[in-house]
Amino acid sequence: MRVATSTAYSQGVSAMNTQNFKLNKTMLQLSTGKRIVTPSDDPAGAARVLGLNQAKSRTEQFQDNIDVLKSSLQVEETALDSIVNTLQRVRELTIQANNDTYDASQRAAISLEIQEHFEAITGFANTTNGNGEFLFGGYNNRDVPFENVAGVVNYRGDQGQQLLQISATRQVASGNNGFDTFMNLRGSDNGSNPADGIPMSIFAIVKELQVTLENNDGVISGVVGAETFHETMSRTIGNIDVALGQIVDIEASIGARLNAIESQENANEDYLVQLATTLSNTQDLDYNEAISRLEQEQIGLQASQQTFTKIQGLSLFNFL
Repeated sequence: MRVATSTAYSQGVSAMNTQNFKLNKTMLQLSTGKRIVTPSDDPAGAARVLGLNQAKSRTEQFQDNIDVLKSSLQVEETALDSIVNTLQRVRELTIQANNDTYDASQRAAISLEIQEHFEAITGFANTTNGNGEFLFGGYNNRDVPFENVAGVVNYRGDQGQQLLQISATRQVASGNNGFDTFMNLRGSDNGSNPADGIPMSIFAIVKELQVTLENNDGVISGVVGAETFHETMSRTIGNIDVALGQIVDIEASIGARLNAIESQENANEDYLVQLATTLSNTQDLDYNEAISRLEQEQIGLQASQQTFTKIQGLSLFNFL
């Protein structure tokens, strides 16, 4: 069979290009450390790598959400601890002031301290996280949730509770809104049984105590006014206990959430390790095999080049 010189020339160039393409591809694999550089290298493997990378990205986002959750819940826990400590001090002062041996000036001094605690509790209720978001504002976490107007604290947040995704099927609340935490206490403001009481706020409880002690209600042991005063003080102690119980319950729920997200964080970390292993097995390069292949392809390219050079030297080409 006769082979045209142009055909031989084309076949020689094609052989060199093919060997050069294979060599460049292997060199690219070695430089990236990846077996699959383009989808055409392994369509099924490339699709699997895409799915694995998407799963990895989602899980890493869950881990980021967990970091945000832990930080927010820990700050909230600290704020509530501070309020508990403050309320316990207020309770101690209430018991002291309820003693008939205290006179008006002593009760006025206690009133001043309780006013400081009132301001402190309001400040703790307006605590922000690391992003400047108010912990107890609900969904409206960019505006100050509690506003003190002439001793009356108003709630300007909402009753929402923000949730963050920590796994494909699980969400956890990042905080507690201020209404449920501070404004919706089932206390008693009229001496009735707390079980039949109406909602009231921590701020109103402390403020009523402060005003009562400031006015002293004309209390002198054994005269008119003493009975009403003591009833008010006893009721206030009961309301403080309700407030303490409410906050302690919320702290318990925060602890449960922290435990839950820690468990999920560990599960996510294990899953990321599994994904990394599967991803590596699917797309990572076998360096020994690739280096051996590179050497063979270099030899093949050299052979193609040498063959083409000899073909160019044939007399027939000299007459082109």
